Amino acid sequence: MPLPAATTQTPPAVTAPAVPTFQAAPPTATYTYADAPAEAAAPAPTKYFVQSLLEDKLLGEGYKNSGFNIYGWTQLSYTFSSARRSNLPLALNDRADQFQMNQNYLVLEKHVDTSKKEFQLGFQTDFILPGTDTRFTLPRGLWNDQLTQGPNGGPKQYPIDMYQFFAEAFLPNLGPDGTVVKVGRFATHIGYETVQAVTTPFLPRSYLFQYNPFTHTGVWATTGFGDWSVGYGVATGNDTFIDPANRATFLGQIKYAPKDGKNSIAFNTSITDPSFDVAEAFAFYNVYDVVYSHIFNDNLTGVINATYSNIRNVPGIGATDWYGVAGYLAWKHNDCFTSNFRAELFEDSDGFRTGSQGTYQEYTYGLTYTPADWLLIRPFARFDYNADSRPFEGKRELYTGGIDLIVRW
Repeated sequence: MPLPAATTQTPPAVTAPAVPTFQAAPPTATYTYADAPAEAAAPAPTKYFVQSLLEDKLLGEGYKNSGFNIYGWTQLSYTFSSARRSNLPLALNDRADQFQMNQNYLVLEKHVDTSKKEFQLGFQTDFILPGTDTRFTLPRGLWNDQLTQGPNGGPKQYPIDMYQFFAEAFLPNLGPDGTVVKVGRFATHIGYETVQAVTTPFLPRSYLFQYNPFTHTGVWATTGFGDWSVGYGVATGNDTFIDPANRATFLGQIKYAPKDGKNSIAFNTSITDPSFDVAEAFAFYNVYDVVYSHIFNDNLTGVINATYSNIRNVPGIGATDWYGVAGYLAWKHNDCFTSNFRAELFEDSDGFRTGSQGTYQEYTYGLTYTPADWLLIRPFARFDYNADSRPFEGKRELYTGGIDLIVRW
C-alpha cells in the first residue's frame, strides 16, 4: 500500500519513502576505483580553469600559498529508456528520454594537511547550483520549499542545495596519526558510490546508493592508526538537517587501507532508534555496510559493497528491511579509456524504499572517455529486472542507455 513520504527529497511519483545514499570522497580527481573507500586528508586538487585563473592571473602568489581551492564541474546527461515517462525507482537519472543538467557543482575549500604534525583549521562548502540531482539530495529541514514549488506541487526542475558545509580541525596529538574532526553537514561515510559526479563511475547509480543515506549533520571524527583508521560521530539522523524530524544517531567506521597494499576494507554504520516517526512522516533507520576493494593489477580493480538496513513501526507494514550487494570491475585500457561494469542484487522486502517489493537485479556497463583532464564523456547501458513485482510503469524490466558529459572548471 502507498506510504507517507519519509523524506522531503522524494519526488511525488514515488509511493514509498526514498532516500538516496553515499560515500564522502574528495571530488578532486578523475574517478578511480583504487581510491575507495576514502577518508583521508584530501589531496591537492588538479588546477582547472577557475583555480588557475585566480592563481596565475588575478590574485597571484598570496592566494596560491593560502591553501584555498575553488573548483567545480557541470554534468549534463540524456537517458534513453523503455519507460515512457519515468525511470523511477531509479534516482538521479529518473527522467525517461529527457535531457538533464544533473549538477552544476561548486566547491570552496581549505583542507587540513595531516602530513604536517601541527594543529590546523579548515573548511569545505559544496553547492549544487542548480541541478536535477538536488530533488533527491536535499535533507529534511533545509530549503525544502523547493520541493513543492514545481509543476503540480512537485519539486522545482532545477533546485539548489548546499550539499556540504563543514568546519574541520586537525588534532595532531589525539591518536598515533592525529585526528580530523568535522562539524556541520557532510557526505556520508556509508557505501561506495558518491553524489559527486567526478568521483563515481556511472551516471546511473546503484539501488544501494539510492536508498541509504546521502549526508549527515553533526560531528564526525577520524583517528589514524597506521594502516587502520577509526571513524566515530553523532548526527541528527540520515538526511536530516535541523528539523523536528531529528533523532540522535551514532556514526561509526573501522577501516583497513594500507597505503602500498592491494586491498582495503571498511565497516560502516549509522545506528539510531529505528522507528518510523509517524508525526513527522520520516524514516529513521539503521545501516550496516561493508566496502572491500582489491587491485588485481595496474589495469584491473574490483570492489564489493554490501549493505543491510532496517526500520520498525512503519504504518501498514511494521518492521521491514532492505539489503543488497553490488560488485564492480574497472578495466583501464589506456589513459583515455576505462571500462566499468556493475552487477547488483537489491532486496526491498516490503517495497518500503522503492514502492515495489521483491528482489531487484541490475547490470550496468559504462565507458569513460577522457580526451582531456577537464572533460569526461561517459556512455552507458543498463538492464533492471524484478521477478516479484512490476515497478517499471507496470513492467518487470527496464532498459536504459545514455550518456553524460562532465566539464571540469
